[in-house]
Amino acid sequence: MLTKTRSVVLKEIKFRDQSKICSLYTRDFGRISVILKGGRNPKSRLSGLFSTGNLLEVVLYNRSNRDIQLVSEARIIRSPMTAEPSIERFSAVYRLIEMVKNSTGNEEKNVRLFDVLSLTLETLCRPCRNIDAAVAWFLLRLISDMGFEPSIDHCVVTGKPIMTMLQEASVGKLHLIYDPGGVALDRATTSPKFSGQLLPIPVYLLLRTLANLDIGLIDDIDIPPDESRQLCDILQNYCSMHSEHQPPTKNRKIISQLLSNPEQSHNG
Repeated sequence: MLTKTRSVVLKEIKFRDQSKICSLYTRDFGRISVILKGGRNPKSRLSGLFSTGNLLEVVLYNRSNRDIQLVSEARIIRSPMTAEPSIERFSAVYRLIEMVKNSTGNEEKNVRLFDVLSLTLETLCRPCRNIDAAVAWFLLRLISDMGFEPSIDHCVVTGKPIMTMLQEASVGKLHLIYDPGGVALDRATTSPKFSGQLLPIPVYLLLRTLANLDIGLIDDIDIPPDESRQLCDILQNYCSMHSEHQPPTKNRKIISQLLSNPEQSHNG
């Protein structure tokens, strides 16, 4: 049956003479593969639309018993190629794409994550002076969606309010701890069991700001480029660390069912 959905192109592969197979992250079906018959032919109405990073509206011949769906129509909503050329923007878009590919499974529908990705791409595809901050904004929400949102208001080890400690000038350094996930005071992380990374105080303050910011306002604040770049790297490390320890897709679904049905878990 014909269905319409928004999608982001994650990957494109040449197929036979003039066709193309693409991996899409869609709003309604999660990650799927599609074939564009004749899609590399300049005369095709689909030619040039399915480039990595493009945000599209697509019409599919969708069949649940088919591994690769057939595209009927498509139109571009946003593309990183439409604004002035920018290495920084292209790099940021590919960074987002790689994180989504590494953090999602096939046909795992996640409307919230798709909408966050879509908002971030739309921000990056127009003139944006805080590119790294936009990526950090996305990574924060990706981490939250994965279930590993870090505690940022209180020390994850001692429970002490971090901003109060900063205002009292009683904090030397901060760390972002992997397990349990969150920000910790320096003196609370002396035990070797706490693995993490240094979180400079200005970068921590930026983390707090982005956690509560509408991405549409991201260019309304002055953000030092080195701080947003550093925060991006820290959050990507944190995200990658937890992605490596995520259970397989099937196991995650079973865990989710057990958490939503505690009586069934107990009886089993």
